[in-house]
Amino acid sequence: RRVLRSAEPPTALVYDNDVMAVAGVAAAASLGFTVPGDVSVVAWEDSALCRMVHPWLTALSRDTVAFGRTAARELLALLDDGPAATVQVPLPRLIERESTGPVRGG
Repeated sequence: RRVLRSAEPPTALVYDNDVMAVAGVAAAASLGFTVPGDVSVVAWEDSALCRMVHPWLTALSRDTVAFGRTAARELLALLDDGPAATVQVPLPRLIERESTGPVRGG
């Protein structure tokens, strides 16, 4: 709310998770902002919740099962006295939905 009340409110907000993004949409609406007309909202993680609210939330989607397997494999290797390793994991992809729009003019 504090950011949205600032002299120059942002054109977009990225939230750490889906629940916070839903709360952000509600907070914006309570202050008279429209999503995405005044501010775009993005969730850092995708879930069914992102498609249960209005507007549907744009979100980052990742293969959490594959990520968890990679993390578990590397942890087990470390517990077996293996060396620490840098591993590549797929980048998340942006799923564009109704909560994002073009930047408004200013």
